[in-house]
Amino acid sequence: MRIITQAIRVIDYENNKVLPRDIMPKFGEYIEQLISYINGNTSIREYKTQSVGGEVISSILEIVENRSNEEIILQRIDMMAERLLRKEREAQEQVASMDIKVQKGSLILSLIEHDENLLFLLAKVEHTDFFDDTDYSIKSGFSKDTKKIWKTCLFKIDDVRAEQFCAKIYSNTVAKYWWHDFLELEELQSDECNTKRAFKAIENTLNRNLKKVAPYDHMVIQNAIYLYFSSTEQFDFSEILERNVKNYTPNDMTAEKKEELLQKLQKLPEEQHFDQQFPPSLSVIKRKMKKTYDVYSGIQIKVTSAVENLGDVIEAYQADDGKRYLKIRIDNDVTFRTFERKAES
Repeated sequence: MRIITQAIRVIDYENNKVLPRDIMPKFGEYIEQLISYINGNTSIREYKTQSVGGEVISSILEIVENRSNEEIILQRIDMMAERLLRKEREAQEQVASMDIKVQKGSLILSLIEHDENLLFLLAKVEHTDFFDDTDYSIKSGFSKDTKKIWKTCLFKIDDVRAEQFCAKIYSNTVAKYWWHDFLELEELQSDECNTKRAFKAIENTLNRNLKKVAPYDHMVIQNAIYLYFSSTEQFDFSEILERNVKNYTPNDMTAEKKEELLQKLQKLPEEQHFDQQFPPSLSVIKRKMKKTYDVYSGIQIKVTSAVENLGDVIEAYQADDGKRYLKIRIDNDVTFRTFERKAES
């Protein structure tokens, strides 16, 4: 990896300032860490430029074509930093009434040659001050903790005359201002398309691998995934697997079956063509969350949506005489009074 140019700009939207920062020793190692993090991160989404006339992409192309002209490079870097400042101020105005603050940090910009490809990196990261006890001074820098990387964008520049460019985006929050307002990008796939494909792929995989051999585990994992789709602002595929499969303690499913299921699920984004991170569109899958269970001749139970703490609401048990029952917690008074009541024995 060869770094052609690199720069740091502190984006101080509260004081409406962009402040240049000197490049620190071994800063190239941090750039390499960022590139490695983006390439190895599953929580990314792919975007494309709306047009090549956008302020950011046109500045990047200008830098690529004038990579030996320091004056043009600095002009374009400052132009992009000033644009981010404006967009962060606008974003902060929009969310101020909700007691939300746009994450503060520095903008890192770098043109890189990697494996004979030209890449342009933009990253918003936390820039912190720290006390150096070797010379008793206050210094500033970037943490190696990847949780301090707020947002990234990696453009691949194959041909400066191309009519469209693609970018990989990571964001630790739902921040439309980063990719839409600042970078002027649009999704390669819509949120609705991603939601449909991800939901269908996960549902089919669970049905094929668990429904018959481990129906209880199937129901618990399925309900947990429904809850995730219904409650999150930002779908993250690695997070959904971590929470609901990796950390799940099976009832009937063997450890080998769990590992096999996990491996099949991990392949889905590539095989079924959906992004690993996107805001879910609940309206396109709400009807598919309804499930009906046969209970007794002439009786069915219909579950119309995801249920919090499902195990505390409905449970199965077998009586001493061998008969099997479902016990369902009721919060509807009319339904409760409709059926015969028996005292607990």
